[in-house]
Amino acid sequence: MLLRMTDNTTFLEQGIRAALYALADTASRANLHLKPKTITKSLKRRCMAEMRAIAVLIRRLIMLMALSIQLAPLKPRAPKPASKIESAEDVTASFGPQPSGFSLAPPKAGPPIRCLNGVYMVPKRSVDAAPVIARLVALIRILKNPEPHAKRLARTIQRWQAKGEARPHVVPMAARHRLDPELGLVASLLPQLLNEALKGWADTS
Repeated sequence: MLLRMTDNTTFLEQGIRAALYALADTASRANLHLKPKTITKSLKRRCMAEMRAIAVLIRRLIMLMALSIQLAPLKPRAPKPASKIESAEDVTASFGPQPSGFSLAPPKAGPPIRCLNGVYMVPKRSVDAAPVIARLVALIRILKNPEPHAKRLARTIQRWQAKGEARPHVVPMAARHRLDPELGLVASLLPQLLNEALKGWADTS
């Protein structure tokens, strides 16, 4: 399994560095580096929105990296009972499992407590910060060691091609204007670079 040196090497390095800086900026503005127990709901929404956008870029950077990997010819494997078929989700799932209670929606109310009938309850304005911090840490770990994820995706792409799957087409990312300038530039260039790298894919669509 060899990495082909391509003109994208410098771009990938810059893209990964820009994504790391963006995550550090998110953590700094939310004081996540201080490992708070709780954060406000609005802050959680903002952090998760920023990290969702960065995660899209990370997936695309990893795909570009995967398309630069030259694999040995695919060998038939003996079927394994109850094994999960490898797919693109095998890579993106590594962006961090969503902890239980991750939804931004408030928890369902339980039965009313009789002694509190008629008492005004102040709505809770803070939420657990642990899921947000866990997501941040998971993304940083991927950026610091993206090669295993790229190799898994390269193998997945090889299987897709062997099955005659249609060539994917990468569209521009939505809401690029919300990203910082350097990350926005990376987001703007990725579709062109990915679609160029995918030209060698035999399109059967």
